[in-house]
Amino acid sequence: MTDLQIDADLLQRYDRPGPRYTSYPTAVEFNEEFTASHYSSRLEKLGIEQCISLYIHLPFCEHRCSFCGCNVVVTPQREVAARYLQYLEREMALVGERLQGKPSVIQYHWGGGTPTYFTPGQLRVLHETVQRYFTILPDAERAVEIDPRATSNEHIDLLAELGFNRLSLGVQDFTPAVQEAIDRNQDEASTRALYEYCREKGFASINFDLIYGLPEQTPE
Repeated sequence: MTDLQIDADLLQRYDRPGPRYTSYPTAVEFNEEFTASHYSSRLEKLGIEQCISLYIHLPFCEHRCSFCGCNVVVTPQREVAARYLQYLEREMALVGERLQGKPSVIQYHWGGGTPTYFTPGQLRVLHETVQRYFTILPDAERAVEIDPRATSNEHIDLLAELGFNRLSLGVQDFTPAVQEAIDRNQDEASTRALYEYCREKGFASINFDLIYGLPEQTPE
């Protein structure tokens, strides 16, 4: 086996700070020339010629990890999160007025924040609302981000029932010193137990989110 060779020019080309790849269009592309009328026009053409991807942002967390750069709201006030779901429903209704029918969704994703900050009942209502305005195709990828610290077996039961087929489990790092440095307490045993339950419920696509470059991490 040969040592891995990395092109120095390739490293230099991509060693640049920039927006997250999941942000599209990126913030630097925002401008005042794209008006509300442009947005409405785009919505009217949405899904006519091709399938779409649909992302639902659920920004609430019980606790903020110090490394996190996501758009999150940390609050114990559950009524604040409940109002957010009401606003999401209003936004989908406004979008639905501009749509030509129900666009077909081939990629459906819940991210955050912590989607399982919400109760299984609240998530069921959210999914039913989405289905009023969009057609989620039978072969669509249905993905959700999972924080094992805030996810119960009842959450997993619901996600399986709703047809979700990909889970992203937030792990980051199990090393105690690293967890203390990033203000995140998550033991391996409970994470493993949740993972095994997900497998029992038939989830074949499960990935772990790991981060390198955190404080107190070592090459080992």
